[in-house]
Amino acid sequence: MSSINTSSDNGILGALGSSYQLQGTNKKDRTELGQEQFLMLMITQFRNQDPLKPQDPSEFLSQLAEVSNVAGIAEMNRSVTNLADSLYAGQALQAASVVGRSVLAPSGDARLDPEGMVKGAVDLPASTQTGFVRVLNGNGSLVREIPLGLRSAGLANFEWDGTNASGERVAPGDYRFAAGFRNGAEETAADILLAKRVTSVSLGGDGRRTEITTDDQQTLALSDVRAIY
Repeated sequence: MSSINTSSDNGILGALGSSYQLQGTNKKDRTELGQEQFLMLMITQFRNQDPLKPQDPSEFLSQLAEVSNVAGIAEMNRSVTNLADSLYAGQALQAASVVGRSVLAPSGDARLDPEGMVKGAVDLPASTQTGFVRVLNGNGSLVREIPLGLRSAGLANFEWDGTNASGERVAPGDYRFAAGFRNGAEETAADILLAKRVTSVSLGGDGRRTEITTDDQQTLALSDVRAIY
């Protein structure tokens, strides 16, 4: 019986030929076998194995399955990366479209412009006819209380025309807003949202957080926006 040549010139690696050896001469040297190279190595080893001592095929199948799994994970990672890039691009376009428009977002402070008004909404947890919005000045003094009337659960819109309880126009500037509803003598606070004009958009470098800046320099996450006017 003829002997099996296992030298480096004509053995397994030599049988791979230029298809493997030339790849090692690329500018970026290969440090791992890819799926194609593994298959070539496996076939070559089968061809050169000792007929009296054949290799266990289950071992090759196990190794092939591992290579396939690695290849599948790499492809999945590329798909997820492409999806994330697409979502980030869509988020950037969506954010850019709100510049110059007003958005409704959680906030307790707003700026009253000369002859302007403030719009907002109260997030009511249940239907009520005792909801209210309080407008406070910089000193914390009550300027106006706006009754909401009978409202269903959800967002109850309101407007403040910039006047006090006597109907007189107040000075322009920053004012604070609070909201709630009454149950007898007991008051329960409710979340308040105010409409503000967007002046700029800031895109996070990693695409994880896109922020918008309003005309009163408040910074909000794009996910905070509940409505666009």
